[in-house]
Amino acid sequence: MFKTLIVSIFITMPIFASAVSVSVIKPIEKNIAITVEAIGTVIAKNKTSITAKTRGLLKMKVSQSSFITKGELIAEISNKPREIKIKLLKKSLKLQKMGIAFQEDKIKTAQDKYNMGVGSQNSYLAQKMMLGQLQKQYNTSQNGYKALLLEQKNSIIYASKSGVITNVQANDSYINYGAKIATLLENKNIIKLFVDSAYAQEIQKNMNVKILSSYKNCNAKVVDILPRSSNNLVEVMVQPNENLPLNLQINAQIILKKSNGQLIPKGAIVLVENHPAVYLIDDKNIAHLVFIEIQKDMIDKALIKNTLPEDARIALKNAYMLHDNLEVRVK
Repeated sequence: MFKTLIVSIFITMPIFASAVSVSVIKPIEKNIAITVEAIGTVIAKNKTSITAKTRGLLKMKVSQSSFITKGELIAEISNKPREIKIKLLKKSLKLQKMGIAFQEDKIKTAQDKYNMGVGSQNSYLAQKMMLGQLQKQYNTSQNGYKALLLEQKNSIIYASKSGVITNVQANDSYINYGAKIATLLENKNIIKLFVDSAYAQEIQKNMNVKILSSYKNCNAKVVDILPRSSNNLVEVMVQPNENLPLNLQINAQIILKKSNGQLIPKGAIVLVENHPAVYLIDDKNIAHLVFIEIQKDMIDKALIKNTLPEDARIALKNAYMLHDNLEVRVK
């Protein structure tokens, strides 16, 4: 009796083991974008260093991180000794010009006397030499005056373009010629992305990019792939079609290509010796193991290479319980 029961159990076990209930789905042919995920930040497309073209006491007219428009007054550089010198040179030039006019009259008189025979040639030449010295002094003074006027003109600094002002030098500080007083960030910004270097060879200029941020979502295009890398990441510059605020942190999807394949639920995929596979159920309800190639892994679906028949019946529910050539019950 006991032996009969044991034999009965072993006979019935394969019957119950083969009676696995499964649901089936058909693959859906789909064109899906293959993307690379990246993080990044919004930076200024162009930076302009604003430098002093004269020396003196700095008076900033704008504040840190303020937006300025083209032609707006940024700063003035005052220099009292220069202002005093300009006034003195202006007066000196006026007197020197009068002196030259007076000397020209003296030359004319000396020349007239010489022509009438009552004056010497040496006297005429001496007066002419004196005029040359006066003119030389005038030219030297005039060049110095023009140089000071140019410095005075350069002491008033206007914005060459619109943008955001940063790195502002401390107000009332004394600065020298060539000193940097601020940085102007152009209003049009760009995004710097940090991408896994494994994808560096696949990314090309003009590829489409989807930008996701707390400010707004928008589209962009790759404009440059920088050769430098750090921490196994390469820098990719993309130009958004919307103007985003500076230093905004963003997530991005670089669209490498559109891939055609078959879309299936991830629940239908099993791993066999670490290789993805599915079970196809034939018209006799027999499960057949078929290895697949995953092109894109999504949240609950996967795009696989287009290798399965269009009318294939893929086991979904209880797929993990199957093995090759197992008879199943299809619900």
